[in-house]
Amino acid sequence: MTEWNQFKGDRANAGVRRDLEGPYRVEEAWTADLSGPVRSSPVLDRDTVYVGTSYGNLFAFDRETGRRRWVFETASAIDATPIVTDDVVYCGTADGTIHALDPGTGDEVWETALAGDLTTSPSLSDGRLFAGHADAPGLSAIDADTGDVLWSHETEGSVVGCPAIDDDRVYVGTSEATVYGLAVDTGEVEWDVPADGAITDGPTLADGRAYVGDDDGTLLALDVETGQSWFTYEIRDAFTSSATVLPEVETTFVGAADGYLHVTDTTFGRRKVRGWLFSKQGVALDGDVRSSPVVAGDVCLVGDSSGSLYGIDVTEFDVLWHFGADGAITSTPAIAAERLYVGSDDERLYCLEWDSDEPMP
Repeated sequence: MTEWNQFKGDRANAGVRRDLEGPYRVEEAWTADLSGPVRSSPVLDRDTVYVGTSYGNLFAFDRETGRRRWVFETASAIDATPIVTDDVVYCGTADGTIHALDPGTGDEVWETALAGDLTTSPSLSDGRLFAGHADAPGLSAIDADTGDVLWSHETEGSVVGCPAIDDDRVYVGTSEATVYGLAVDTGEVEWDVPADGAITDGPTLADGRAYVGDDDGTLLALDVETGQSWFTYEIRDAFTSSATVLPEVETTFVGAADGYLHVTDTTFGRRKVRGWLFSKQGVALDGDVRSSPVVAGDVCLVGDSSGSLYGIDVTEFDVLWHFGADGAITSTPAIAAERLYVGSDDERLYCLEWDSDEPMP
């Protein structure tokens, strides 16, 4: 199994592969035509990339060639990021159904209906799936082998983004401006913290903190044990992505509707990008940020509404390269050694490759 089998690569929504070199320049290896825009993110196993579309199809492609292996068709959008293990592919549809499929054939193994429409991408940890739903809004834990619902917790407002999980808790944010730390085994509330606005994406766990942004322009860094605030960082527009955090270089990346990839430190929430006279909010992009930033080696990858995918140096914050698609990039890239995979509203899946031996420009 690879290290990128669910949203942002793992149960913490970390979005980081620091073990890689590059990508300091990318080239298109192949593209695959899909039926419908891609709002979910691709996931990977050893030889296959899986991606869902808003028209209700889950595709499986050969990672090397882009040849289609199979397609699973549903009557509802697959805008949630799927999950793949050695034995099962899980995908959630907008109508609140979780499907478990054979990864080799796409044949259905089981399906489970949630209490309402799906509001998050599912997350997987220790044999359990966690997914948010509307109508009796909240979060449910599901046995990954059988599809049985183990517990459900009702929240004020719908859970959004993708749950983040550690050994003790599952962390979620809601449309009613609350962040929860729930006991992973029971769903009981261990702490809850009010935000200034509706949470816009799932929490990210790093270095003992949960990072989460809202549509009022506040980024919170919360202690995972207590919910106590370490810092807040405020802007004049809505945050639109989950955060990605590099504790070893004390840097946080998060996207916003103002067209910036915001860059702060991890201690006080201070700006890290320096100008001639004053610090800058971050890196200015061509459109508002639609996908969550992820990091491969020393390069941050992020897409925007103009259809651009950027490679940005994580220490100097220079734009190293730019790849243009024909539609907005809402999909968060999936990262493998010398390759990345990203979908677009232009109804295509792109495989981009790089040479690890190529030096930083």
